[in-house]
Amino acid sequence: MTTDQTMPGLLGEPVALRAALKLYPARYRRERGDELTAVFADSTAESGKLATAREALDLGAYGLRMRTGLTSSSTTGRLFALAAPLIAGAIAGVGLARGVYDAVTPGWTSMWDAPDRLGHIPGYLWYVGQVFVPLLLVAAVLAGRWRLARTAGLAVASVGALGVAWAAVAMSGGWGVFLQSAEATPALFAGLLFALAPQELLERPGRREWALVVAGLAGGALVLAAEDFYSSFVLMDGTGAAVLLLLPLFALLFAVRGRLLLPAAVGLAVLPLTLMFSLFRLWQVTGGTMKLLPWALGVATVMVLLGMVLDRTRTGAGGDRSLA
Repeated sequence: MTTDQTMPGLLGEPVALRAALKLYPARYRRERGDELTAVFADSTAESGKLATAREALDLGAYGLRMRTGLTSSSTTGRLFALAAPLIAGAIAGVGLARGVYDAVTPGWTSMWDAPDRLGHIPGYLWYVGQVFVPLLLVAAVLAGRWRLARTAGLAVASVGALGVAWAAVAMSGGWGVFLQSAEATPALFAGLLFALAPQELLERPGRREWALVVAGLAGGALVLAAEDFYSSFVLMDGTGAAVLLLLPLFALLFAVRGRLLLPAAVGLAVLPLTLMFSLFRLWQVTGGTMKLLPWALGVATVMVLLGMVLDRTRTGAGGDRSLA
């Protein structure tokens, strides 16, 4: 009689390896656990603690990718890889547009004014970071240094997280926190989305990648202009908010059933820039969360139904084509 062994080689293995293997689906651990353990042992045989920890982190990260469908063979993984240059360009475009706007707008308190109090330093670091850190991401992408680019993506996300934390501490009242954090979440979401792209699908950039980065730069600046640089003057414009939210959402449907089209990648790149501020504007127009919730459920239902229809249509047409 055999037992169902979900963790091959469990006893005597390093804690980091055991933790990494637990992140894989149980069936995969049963089938490939011994092989993963052997490869890990070979690759870390002469390594120090830091290199071993990094290897375990990479091993665990791939396990999470398998659980979430973000592998190089999945539709989602290929979509993230296709969108990666656009995401980098778009978040850099937002930062550059913000810096230029503040520099030429008379009387606007901006990154060009150094903080005059100690408590303002975190907000200032976030403000400057959202302009310059995405440029490092773009530079790494155009150089084809994808490991460095992933690190830069996480740095962009950290800048966004700093902005959200600063808003929570510095702003008084939920309205002010929501408004200020909506300006920080684009960097947070875009950085995380970029870091999730499967690195094995990211090849040395050619003309297409350069074109996507440039298009992203222009698109990010245009999106920020459409949001009037997070001005309170557009907070009652529910129509504009709906357009900036729904268009990228429905563009993602072009990735239904593995058929990757550029609109889906554009939607994935634009959505982090518009999600929170558009939701804030719609929340303001509708009059609160409970009044906004039925609309959100309605949009989700329509998207699911359209996805099912498109999926069935393409199945009937015999197409599982990828244009990426």
